[in-house]
Amino acid sequence: MSFLIFIVLIATAIYFINQYLFSYWSRQGIPFKKPVFLLGELSAILSRNVPSLGEFFENFYKNYKQSRILGIYFSYRPTLMVCDPILIQEIMIKDFGSFHDRGIPADEEIDPLSAHLFSLSGQRWRDLRVKLSPTFTSGKLKGMYPTIFNCAQTMQKYLEKEMKNGTDNFDTHDLLARFTTSIISSVAFGIENDCINDRENIFRKMGLKIFDNDYKLMIKNILATFLPKLTTKLRMKRVVQEVEDFFLSVVRQTIEHRDSNESYQRKDFMQLLIQLKNQGFISVDKDENDEDEVNFDDFKSLDTKKLTFNQVAAQTFLFFVAGFETSSSTSNLCLFELSRNPKIQQKVQEEIDQVMKDADSTDITYDMLQKLKYLEMCIDETLRKFPIVPLLVRECTKNHTFSGTEFTIEKGTQIFIPCQGLHRDPDFYANPMEFDPERFRDSPNGSKNTRGLFYLPFGDGPRNCIGLRMGKLQTKIGLATILSKFSCKLVDESLMHKEFEADPSQFIIKPKVPIVIKFMNRK
Repeated sequence: MSFLIFIVLIATAIYFINQYLFSYWSRQGIPFKKPVFLLGELSAILSRNVPSLGEFFENFYKNYKQSRILGIYFSYRPTLMVCDPILIQEIMIKDFGSFHDRGIPADEEIDPLSAHLFSLSGQRWRDLRVKLSPTFTSGKLKGMYPTIFNCAQTMQKYLEKEMKNGTDNFDTHDLLARFTTSIISSVAFGIENDCINDRENIFRKMGLKIFDNDYKLMIKNILATFLPKLTTKLRMKRVVQEVEDFFLSVVRQTIEHRDSNESYQRKDFMQLLIQLKNQGFISVDKDENDEDEVNFDDFKSLDTKKLTFNQVAAQTFLFFVAGFETSSSTSNLCLFELSRNPKIQQKVQEEIDQVMKDADSTDITYDMLQKLKYLEMCIDETLRKFPIVPLLVRECTKNHTFSGTEFTIEKGTQIFIPCQGLHRDPDFYANPMEFDPERFRDSPNGSKNTRGLFYLPFGDGPRNCIGLRMGKLQTKIGLATILSKFSCKLVDESLMHKEFEADPSQFIIKPKVPIVIKFMNRK
């Protein structure tokens, strides 16, 4: 009898603790979704009972956007989803000082490649951001362009060779991932690679391993995103040991080679990071006309402490991960839409033809790329319909009351911004599932609405994607190189009239089944 009473008391205590922890948003006076016992919304994600991460939060957005903000729970961690563009602008720009962190764990001791710009917080993030800003100016990218162009030429020759041999159907995500991997391995590590012709290239293998569908890796990523404090307490290592060993080894060998050969100079990211390791700042070349892109006042208070070896390795790892997958996915989905919309594809090709004719050049130069405005509109529209990173994460760094409301959120609160939901909202974009590049003809956000933030493919504000220019550059040159020589259409014609199914195991938007595209020589 006493044992039964004990069990009842324990069960009662668990019930009331559960009720109390799940009443947080109610006590704050903030609308919330009733959570599932113990796990909250994690139950659906861990069971993989969701179409994809982007669609999961898009559905939340559709159902609760009128509330402006919504309290949800991931286990017992309260998280705030913000649906209102005005409040999103407050978070990302106006009151950035209250939301400057992402709250993503970075344990340098156990996970040395985790301490990169994306996950660092506070002053450490700011100092590194200022130091790295000169790395991504148009002047620096223009200096790297010959390397990027050579990779594009290699891809074009590969396609010509394959088509002569009778192959005209291609898994374009794989093709474009090999193309961007060649670029990133060259400009980030200074190692010339031909991942396009060599499918077994070690850099390509490491890229595949990073985005592997392994269930354990998926669980780690879920916990790091939704329960980061638990990840830290468990000292969970997110980067696979084989991947860590490879990148640390490559960076070490590259640095040792360049330090021992001082006359060796190469215009790439690695050379700039070595400057940060050796002198604590990047030399800004005034003759590159980047004064309008770099805030030189930031350098006056810059901590010129030199980067450690592990910090250099972490940044190159981030460049690699963020650089090859996001750009290749964007290019792949843009080709998918151009294949479904042959009139738009033809218009892109006519623009490319005209720019090449005006320049009297068969090679696409850096300056010529800047004139491909309609192609850029197609890329922008692709990123609207398919924001590769469909969810942005911020953490409240001090108690904050949203302007014009009575909503106060506490320090440490996790903030989610559902980009995919915003990008597909008919209040901002008429017929949002229609691919219409003309939206961006006279609007940087593709909409006539000018209040707040709702177009966020690269984030916004001080913590937007630092590699935006690089991402667009390699996407543009890849697409222009292909479309200047080839036309494309879908092999699976059923996709002409329906959307593809997204991979639920990936945090980025990626088709569950590869999209196969048929290439044809242009007449």
